[in-house]
Amino acid sequence: ALSKKYSKIHVFRLTEKGRGRALKSAWMKSQADVVAYMDVDLSTDLAHLPDAVDLVTSGECSLSVGSRLCKGSHVAGRTIKREIISRCYSILFRALFFVSFRDAQCGFKVVSRQVVNNVIPLVKDTGWFFDTELLIISEKNGYSVCEIPVNWTDDPDTRVNIFRTAWDDVKGLLRIRFGGLAASRKTLSGRPR
Repeated sequence: ALSKKYSKIHVFRLTEKGRGRALKSAWMKSQADVVAYMDVDLSTDLAHLPDAVDLVTSGECSLSVGSRLCKGSHVAGRTIKREIISRCYSILFRALFFVSFRDAQCGFKVVSRQVVNNVIPLVKDTGWFFDTELLIISEKNGYSVCEIPVNWTDDPDTRVNIFRTAWDDVKGLLRIRFGGLAASRKTLSGRPR
């Protein structure tokens, strides 16, 4: 209905599931210089969007991402189990890849067209690990990632199985650590940042 009323709104439907698949499809079809997403439950305060977009449009960074783990963030309603798993995951991917960002899974990201064109085609995951893979491949290939502190409220009705997702994330980390990252560096060498 909105797409009929507003010509700049486009809607498309995917037959297969997966957050990564949906983002990759939408961003590759988009003509925008900057693309963004935030989780539909609005866990991240929408008020952060203008600042996140400004960081990318100004050229200060290639990706700006919301972070629940950096100084200045305010997190409400998160269970201790999820907090511990999130912090352990952060330690793990930072130890494996020596990246600067702390929170790869916050559902709040703004991405430049260069990253969409150059990095998104290299991201293999079509599920929840998509975010982590995107950020690691981007930063390791010279694209800057800026984290911004966010106000974030946990959705108690989430349908995400944290243990299954965590296990899939560990498998994804091992996949890119032992092959995927080297392939992305070879593919992206010589492309402008």
